[in-house]
Amino acid sequence: MKYYCGLDLSARDCQVCVIDNNLNPLVQKKVKNELSRIVALIEPFKDDLESVVESTFNWYWLVDGLKEKGYGICLAHTLGLFMITGAKVKTDKRDAFALAKLLKAGMIPKAYIYPYESRPVRDLIRRRSSLVQLRAEEYGSLRRLLLRQGIIEHSRNDIKHAVKEDLNEWFQHPMIILRARFQLERIELFSRQITELESTILATAEKKPEYKLLTTIPGIWKILAMTIMYEVGEISRFENAKHFSSYTRVVPGIAQSGSKKGRGRGSKQGNPYLKSAFSQAATYAVRYYPKIRRCYDKHLNRHRGRARKLIAYNIIAHKIAVATYCVLRDGTEYREELMFGN
Repeated sequence: MKYYCGLDLSARDCQVCVIDNNLNPLVQKKVKNELSRIVALIEPFKDDLESVVESTFNWYWLVDGLKEKGYGICLAHTLGLFMITGAKVKTDKRDAFALAKLLKAGMIPKAYIYPYESRPVRDLIRRRSSLVQLRAEEYGSLRRLLLRQGIIEHSRNDIKHAVKEDLNEWFQHPMIILRARFQLERIELFSRQITELESTILATAEKKPEYKLLTTIPGIWKILAMTIMYEVGEISRFENAKHFSSYTRVVPGIAQSGSKKGRGRGSKQGNPYLKSAFSQAATYAVRYYPKIRRCYDKHLNRHRGRARKLIAYNIIAHKIAVATYCVLRDGTEYREELMFGN
């Protein structure tokens, strides 16, 4: 007999539910987040057990631990579990039972279990992205402080080169100088950490053949190449370039009903880090590659309205994403026909 286990994982504990083919609950218990306790509950059913856990923020230890002990485990994509998240009555006990039932019915929207070996590097790249954003916020805050004091001659780039000696020239009040000094110190800290993260990650990324192939694509340089490589993971998990483009968010959604048709639906479905990477690559490609610039201008002239630049850049990002898929799938360097056809 087959058994199905739903694991509703939270920050400190886990609700375990095991059912049989007739949906009879055999185990329904909440335990602390300790692998040994969870294994003790499901051990009697190990030979014929399938398990599922929702992709919460802390799924790593549970999925890795169960796989290491020989249990079959799949990761459920949170976005596709509306039966649970949208239920009127929602408890951990009900959620675990619902996961087990969906698993038996073959209706679990499966998420990708990123390989254990590369996962820390990918997470470190995401941390770098967060630090870059935090540093940008500090730059913006310091510039707004200058504008508040009536100092308008400094551009955004000037702020990036500011040092502590400049503060006494800009500001008079000691409290304002203290605030600005703290902001500069945070900027220096973020910059130092970003530099160290980049050098560490690049030392690992440059050893992989995929990295060198990605750097041959227009607009994709060192940082974007390592970001794309580690965010994509195994390219074989994508059936074709359309699925890959959808995952990278460079293809807008469509909402159509009767004669009405709109764009933009489901824009947050997919990988936001790849969306950012390909958008940046499109900006660089338009700036430095004449043929891509001509393609951008052509699409820009075809559209009207305030969003026409956004649409044109997104078209270029889509073309780069398709070329990236072909390069990674075939293991070959970039060729112009991958973006523009024959």
